[in-house]
This record gives sequence, C-alpha cells and structure tokens, in this order.
Amino acid sequence: MRIAIISDIHANIEALSAVLEHIADQKVQDIVCLGDVIGYGPNPRECIEIVRAGRFCLMGNHEEAVMFYGEDFNEKARQALEWTKEQLNSPQYDRTKNYEMWNFLGSLEETRTEGDVMFVHGSPRVPTKEYMVPTDIRNREKMTEIFSMIPSLCFVGHSHIPGVYTDNFQFLSPDRIGGAYNHQGGKALVNAGSVGQPRDGDPRASYVVFDGRTVRFHRVEYDVRTTMDKIYATPGLPNYLADRLIVGR
Repeated sequence: MRIAIISDIHANIEALSAVLEHIADQKVQDIVCLGDVIGYGPNPRECIEIVRAGRFCLMGNHEEAVMFYGEDFNEKARQALEWTKEQLNSPQYDRTKNYEMWNFLGSLEETRTEGDVMFVHGSPRVPTKEYMVPTDIRNREKMTEIFSMIPSLCFVGHSHIPGVYTDNFQFLSPDRIGGAYNHQGGKALVNAGSVGQPRDGDPRASYVVFDGRTVRFHRVEYDVRTTMDKIYATPGLPNYLADRLIVGR
C-alpha cells in the first residue's frame, strides 16, 4: 500500500490544499500526518478539519503547546500560539465544534509503529521536541542512540528539512538521491519536510510517498502570496511568519 506522509502544515491551508490535490493525482488515498497541523499560519481550524479525515495524525510540539504551554517557544511563536488558542475557542463557532477541535488535539498519539516502520514528529528519543538536522549526522552518540530505537525505518518532521539519515552516518538530501530513497536494508530515518513552512531554501510544500520500500520526495507549488497576505492582515500573527514563507526559511 502506498501512503502519503505529510508534516508541519502550520495552519497553511493553501499549501495543504495543493499537496492534497497532488496526492490525489497520484491515486494515493492513505494519508498520515506527523503533527504540527497548527501554529504560525492563519487557518488552524480548516487544517484540523481536513487532517482529521486522514488515517492518523500525531502530536507535534505545537499541538502539545496549545494544549499545555509553549515554554520553549520564542516570542513570535508564542504570539502565534496565543492567537491559535483564540481561534480554537472562538465564540463565532458552535461550542460543540470547539470541543471537537480540542478533543481531537487531546487524543493525538506521540508515536505510532506499524510493523517495522515508526512514525513520530520530532525524534524517537523525544517525540514532540527533539530536532533532527543534517549536522546531527556527525553526532555519532546521538545518532547511534536514535537508530537503536528504530525498528527499520522512521519518518519524522519538525525540523522542516527533508532528507534521509542512514545508519552508516550519512545525510542524503532529496537532490542528492534524485528525489527517491530505496530502503534495502539497515536502518534509516526520513524527514518528510514541511507542507506549510519549508526551511530548506525552497518555498514549495514538501511531503513524501512511501510504497513499502521506496520513499519519494515531492515538492508542490502553492499560492504563497495568499497565505502571506492573510498573515499580514491578522494582528495576532507577526509579519515575520509571512516573510519567511517566500524564501523557504
């Protein structure tokens, strides 16, 4: 079975809609989300409603923060967090709908393992908060411990930087491997990148499709300007959150 793996939507409905259309064009129906559906962006409710229809969604650090407290968030992220809470409690919507939103967020798992494949937002060690970035491949102690926790393959998000980490201490960017990674043995950790806020210098939305052996990385153009304009027009969201979208940082 082929599955699409999406992550870090960050309330960007334009990016999510474009990615879902791209997934449908490939006749992929099974979609899982690795968390951070909300945060930073202007459409948290709409994105939650869409993701709820997927096979499963995991808890990201932004879901965790909105449920509890984002003590490790910077000021801009905390501003967006407080604005997001207001949207999820908005009196403009029926109280039952608001309860459904919060109940969904409260029900999210931190990890999911199916067969020899693990799914998590951040890392197997610290599911919602630990980042996996390309320079980690030089940190053998960290990587060795993480690979000891992976059955065979692990999909993550959180850093917004797509690529493959292998157990022989290599980081393979999608460009380096022609957009596809064939998992033939050993252990690997795959970062699916971000749908709604890429940070690898490419503003296009990122996601992957997995068919049981091969992971294919995809980049999808979307209407970035519309998302930016929404953020600019929202007093509770810092303009910086719009500015970064156009440069993929």
